[in-house]
Amino acid sequence: MRRVSAVGDRARRGGRVAVASLALGAALLGVAPSARAGVAEDAERVERALSLRGVEVSRIAPLFLDHGRIRVIAPPLGGGAAGCATVIFLGGRSVEYVVDALGGEDRPGASPVAVDPIKNVDARTRSVSGVAALVRCGAARADLARILVEMSSPRGAVEVFVVRSAEPLGPLGDVLPERAPGPTAPRGEPGPLPEPGPLEARIAAVERRAQVEGAARLAHVTMRASARGAGEFELRLAEGCHRIVLLAEVPADRPRPPTDVDAEAKLAPGGRLLARDRGEGPDARLELCLGEASVVEVPFVGAAGAVVVAMVDALWPLPSALPSQWGPRARASLGGALRRRRAPAPTSPPVVEALGAQGITAVPVPTEPGRCYLAALGLVRGEARGLRLGARLGERTARDEVSDRGDGVALTFCAETEEVVVLDVEARGATPWWTLIVWPIGATR
Repeated sequence: MRRVSAVGDRARRGGRVAVASLALGAALLGVAPSARAGVAEDAERVERALSLRGVEVSRIAPLFLDHGRIRVIAPPLGGGAAGCATVIFLGGRSVEYVVDALGGEDRPGASPVAVDPIKNVDARTRSVSGVAALVRCGAARADLARILVEMSSPRGAVEVFVVRSAEPLGPLGDVLPERAPGPTAPRGEPGPLPEPGPLEARIAAVERRAQVEGAARLAHVTMRASARGAGEFELRLAEGCHRIVLLAEVPADRPRPPTDVDAEAKLAPGGRLLARDRGEGPDARLELCLGEASVVEVPFVGAAGAVVVAMVDALWPLPSALPSQWGPRARASLGGALRRRRAPAPTSPPVVEALGAQGITAVPVPTEPGRCYLAALGLVRGEARGLRLGARLGERTARDEVSDRGDGVALTFCAETEEVVVLDVEARGATPWWTLIVWPIGATR
């Protein structure tokens, strides 16, 4: 077994935010293109069509971003406060990203707050068919002095234009009409939620499903919710992967509040969040893994008043091949990644164990031609907004797995003629430290 210690580059983010951005409709430019037209060709059409309008157009350096990567740009807006400025972003049709006007750090009258890429995500402008735009006029042009761009797709290139005009550009539907999203149908009325049925029958169905999926142990407890339909279970859970389902009794009286239980699980007392369910269904389902026996708090809301609420816990053991030297959190993260991938439990010792930190890290893995491997990435400490694990397999297409859970991810790959396969790890967030484990799992021939 080979151990590697590697630390990736550190992500740098902008410092302050000002007024929230205004979005401009994102359908852009001209003559119908061929099916092979790329982003660069579309960018030339945009630049040419806008120049014909008699406005001043600047095309600045494109952005090349990976999933979760944040860049803050300072577009050249020009002097003075007269007229309008529009910053247009153009990526591939399937590329998704968000933009946000941060303003200038020292703009008079601004009320800056710290940039929070998680909490402020709903206030940002999302791309539509690869296009997004921000527009400001007069003194508000200073809002565009700094703009945040964050990639939501696995990776992509984004062209950037700065347009200066006397008046707002208005709708840009004559530019790239093939990217116009078209009319949006009104939201339908789904009607009332279906009745979930008797509590005992639902508990039995949850337990049967867990048994079919190979759960090693089942347990359930009940409590009565408060008059507001809320409560909290405090559980001492064993090491392993758990599926916790909360089911609320439906009272016979009518009218009654709807039954829509939402819940979360966190380490006690008041510790790290492990799982959360805020879906629209009547029951709440939480999937989590623990590297050691722990006390877990499970608060819930959404029961129809002071009714009986049942908690069903199904347990699957962690694979015995998971290393213990990186601590219980790493065992939990690795076990969760393997379970979500439904990978078979490794039976051989690992060939590589690597430790790394925030950023992008390349980890070479010595391989035996004709053999397949299972790689799992898990957090040791810190918090990650997302993890990406990729495998470069010579001239063949690389495998790439992305986790939005931020705790673990796994993939399998097979070496045909390669004696070394490079695994690319990307971790972004609040000082995440990770471990990468690679096991041999079989042969291709």
